[in-house]
Amino acid sequence: MLEKDGITLRAIEKEDLPVLQTWRNDENLRKYFREWRDFSLTQKEKWYDQMIFDDRFQMFVIESQDKMFSKKATMLGVAGITYVDWVNRHGDVHFYIGKNGQWIDKTIAPVAFEIILDYGFNTMNLNKLWAEIYQIDSLKLKFFMQRGFNVDASLREHYYYQGQYYDSHILSMLKKEYDEELQKSDGDSSTP
Repeated sequence: MLEKDGITLRAIEKEDLPVLQTWRNDENLRKYFREWRDFSLTQKEKWYDQMIFDDRFQMFVIESQDKMFSKKATMLGVAGITYVDWVNRHGDVHFYIGKNGQWIDKTIAPVAFEIILDYGFNTMNLNKLWAEIYQIDSLKLKFFMQRGFNVDASLREHYYYQGQYYDSHILSMLKKEYDEELQKSDGDSSTP
């Protein structure tokens, strides 16, 4: 279990799948996923069964603990690193806030993103984290770039959505860039 500022990332369990299926099939969220179709619960279970035995996939549920009202954690979203290449030390980082179809918010997403980057670079010892973000997802593109990710390539008219083709952007961050970003933020917080 990974935790920071009241946000927790924990391994996905089979009983989480109905909620994940609902989020995954939400049209407001689905348009940003690689897979365009709705998933049945059976398909989601097959995905889960394959993922948990594949060391190239590290998937987590994002939760928060509302201690004021309940001791039960609230599922908020999903974060993970997939398609890990253990030889070349890189993986595809992604996350989203599924609760209430938020996708990215201003409080949970930044903390969950910090946790997953720390896990990828410092626990998994990856040298590079990358992401594919579609042109229509300007919110996530801005979010990643504000946090030090660079656009490595743009694939022209690579993604089709509602009758139109859009570019797909490949972004990445290297471990040394991550360390530099941490040093910058530590320097900013130490100044009065």
